[in-house]
Amino acid sequence: MNGSKNSNGAAIATLCPTCGLCCNGVIFADVGLRPDDDAARLKSLGLPIAAPRSALRPPRLAQPCAAYDGCHCRVYADRPHYCREFECVLLKSVQAGQTTTAAALHIIRTARERADKVRRLLGALGDTDEHLPLSARFRRTGKRLQQRELDEATADTYAQLTLAVHDLNLLLGDAFYPGSSGRDA
Repeated sequence: MNGSKNSNGAAIATLCPTCGLCCNGVIFADVGLRPDDDAARLKSLGLPIAAPRSALRPPRLAQPCAAYDGCHCRVYADRPHYCREFECVLLKSVQAGQTTTAAALHIIRTARERADKVRRLLGALGDTDEHLPLSARFRRTGKRLQQRELDEATADTYAQLTLAVHDLNLLLGDAFYPGSSGRDA
């Protein structure tokens, strides 16, 4: 058991600092806080906590996370419970010996490249708000472009963006989202 735990720690130490997709607004739009998360403490650490619109929903920590610094968490010791417990499908696959670390690093690099392509295309279409998750930026850009007549170049860039988002989401769904990998089916 200890050997397994040590190899799990090694996988986390190798992959997570290289990736950061669960913190930078690529995989998640927000993180729901649990009743035992100290929202006041998280706020004091500089994290904007969104109040719930309904009493049935928990407060949320918007993504990209304000504590995300490169690929490191500035509030790691105080991070919310969901952040402590989350392990992506790719990490679990490496821990189970189904994927090599080298293959996982290649997948991470590909996902980051695809996310960067989406960011570049969003920027080309006038959306440079890095404080919002990619999914929200894509939806907002689409709504904005639907309200006007598009010239050929803008329409082409939006088509490239749509394909880039699709390519990114396919990879995220296969390699990162918990419970959505087609490998088990």
